[in-house]
Amino acid sequence: MEFRILGPLEVLDGGHVLELGRKKQRTLLTVLLLHANEVVSSDRLIEAVWEDHPPQTAGKALQVYVSQLRKLLGKERVHTKAPGYLLHVAPDELDLERCRQLIAEGRPTEALALWRGPPLGEFAYQRFAQAEIARLEELRLTCLEERIEQDLLQGRHAEQVGELEQLVSEHPLRERLRAQLMLALYRSGRQAEALEIYQQARRALVEELGIEPSRELRELHQRILNQDPALGLKSAAETRETRGGSGGVFVGRDAELRLLLGGLEDAFAGHGGLFLLVGEPGIGKSRLADELSRRASRRGARVLVGRCWEAGGAPAYWP
Repeated sequence: MEFRILGPLEVLDGGHVLELGRKKQRTLLTVLLLHANEVVSSDRLIEAVWEDHPPQTAGKALQVYVSQLRKLLGKERVHTKAPGYLLHVAPDELDLERCRQLIAEGRPTEALALWRGPPLGEFAYQRFAQAEIARLEELRLTCLEERIEQDLLQGRHAEQVGELEQLVSEHPLRERLRAQLMLALYRSGRQAEALEIYQQARRALVEELGIEPSRELRELHQRILNQDPALGLKSAAETRETRGGSGGVFVGRDAELRLLLGGLEDAFAGHGGLFLLVGEPGIGKSRLADELSRRASRRGARVLVGRCWEAGGAPAYWP
């Protein structure tokens, strides 16, 4: 069975699309999928389905919808567990989990292929979906940035300019996209335009948020001004091969890096230490850990990066 929420809600069984019923039952299934293999309380499900106007019979109606889902998906799928219900889904059955795994494996192009349109589009005006849509959109943008990073390293900088310009216009405060556009323009022989992108970014950040660009973006601006040879495609590829990392420009995690580097004072003094970077696959833990290792090594410390996995196969932390 295949469950799809990266676009219109769909469930496929043997390649055939199942009829999922009316809006309230589809809402119930969507909430359970967003929290697959977790217990979701009945109160939370009732709030998602009926929002501020649940009928007095909402509890019984919820049981009916759950019963219908069991008939549709199989009894073994939907479990009654206090204080609510749990939908059992294997990792390879849910497109969201496959997307996260592909990003973690460095395969963003394949991950993007799973997206079939705006996520949770039919629930866009329902309260339960607001934060989830934002979270899924963040995942999609991270995936796009990773794919663009790979394209830039493969020399397709001129081809990326148009797409990056569109993405920057849609997300003007996203510094990593700005940095990628600056790099693509610079490598395309358009240094003046690359510098103007920085000035536009600075104006947007100051006017909208009252902050200056991150240190990484400022450093990239200075390196472009100085025509730093290390920004060339050959140097980036060599850096990738040497470090086993992305080789791209690291932007957008300045605060996290300052916090981690500040916590490494014992390591700089010759003492050991352990840090755990916790989060979902695909949010950039590996890039953050690689950058931490690189910067720490400049100060004489050695950072060993490794993964730890839960029994179920999901990454639990990244020390």
